[in-house]
Amino acid sequence: MANATVRRRRAGWWVAGFTVLFVLLSLVVLLRPLPGARHAPPSPAAPRVSIEPLGGSGGDSWLLDQATFFDPTPLFLPTEWNTNQGPLPAAVQPRPGQVFADFDAQLTYGRAELVLPIAPAELTPRDPLDLLKAPSRDPFLAFDRADVPLTPLAARTAVLEIREVGTGRLVLVPNLAPNVVLPDSPTEWQPAEFLVCVTAEGLLGRPVETVSSDVEDMDAFFRDYLANTLRLGERLAPGMYRVIVGP
Repeated sequence: MANATVRRRRAGWWVAGFTVLFVLLSLVVLLRPLPGARHAPPSPAAPRVSIEPLGGSGGDSWLLDQATFFDPTPLFLPTEWNTNQGPLPAAVQPRPGQVFADFDAQLTYGRAELVLPIAPAELTPRDPLDLLKAPSRDPFLAFDRADVPLTPLAARTAVLEIREVGTGRLVLVPNLAPNVVLPDSPTEWQPAEFLVCVTAEGLLGRPVETVSSDVEDMDAFFRDYLANTLRLGERLAPGMYRVIVGP
């Protein structure tokens, strides 16, 4: 009984082994390339040399431009583009002894004509300040310089600039009068900026300070000056305005 079972198992293993071997042989046969099915690679094209005319009526203008741009001739060598190959005219050719033909040679000078440009003797200054006052001997000192007379600037109290908020257009208004007295300040005041709103009825409220002048009395003075003295509500058209007051 046991021998029969062992035989059946061995027979099963033999059948499985033959089956696997048959499958492998079948794959080898199916995947093997056929002798006449190979394709030879295409042969490379043979190089071709042709001559194209560059100039003349039948030439290619594109090839002419390409040959000109890729010309390996160095730029410092004489070419038709940077030199003139024609001969010089006879009028400009140098001749021996005729370079200064328009000037007569003067080989001798008289005693009165022999004048040397010698400056007169000068005394040594005793004080360094006298040396600064003496005229300079350098002829090129202050070359290309000129003393332009400058008129002194007119005295002003402050400068007023008004621009529209939407467009930035400058609105012309009179500056502060010279007789306007500003508040006393122990320090220098900085430019101040105010925002002003004008309606059809006039100034809406008081100018709003956006940038301070670093002096509280100066800010209060300009806020009151713009509203009551300059009367921006009566001078300006309705809209929003940026007012800058500077020293």
